[in-house]
Amino acid sequence: MLYRKQFLTAFTAIRQTLFSDTKSQLMSAEILPDRRYHKAGAKIVRELLKKGFISEDVYYTLVGADTGDKLLETNIFAFHYNSREITFQSTVMKRYCEEKSADWESKA
Repeated sequence: MLYRKQFLTAFTAIRQTLFSDTKSQLMSAEILPDRRYHKAGAKIVRELLKKGFISEDVYYTLVGADTGDKLLETNIFAFHYNSREITFQSTVMKRYCEEKSADWESKA
């Protein structure tokens, strides 16, 4: 029982560290609520949470070329050249966005 508790404590600490780093990355990318790219970023996050990936065409249709390029530079999202698809850059980013799904809801 002691090992299980130690494992859960360590797991929780690692998860908090990873999520803290992820939040910092989203803050730096200005995608969090009340930031410059939140509206555009939220569109992409919602689509990725629903579908897992989106085509390059859909991505740029949702946010436009300039904003789309800027968001890809932040490493929140990944562009896969062979398939021409956009995904989350990492599983941790996806999990954080899932957990904070209320942040990405449309306010329209």
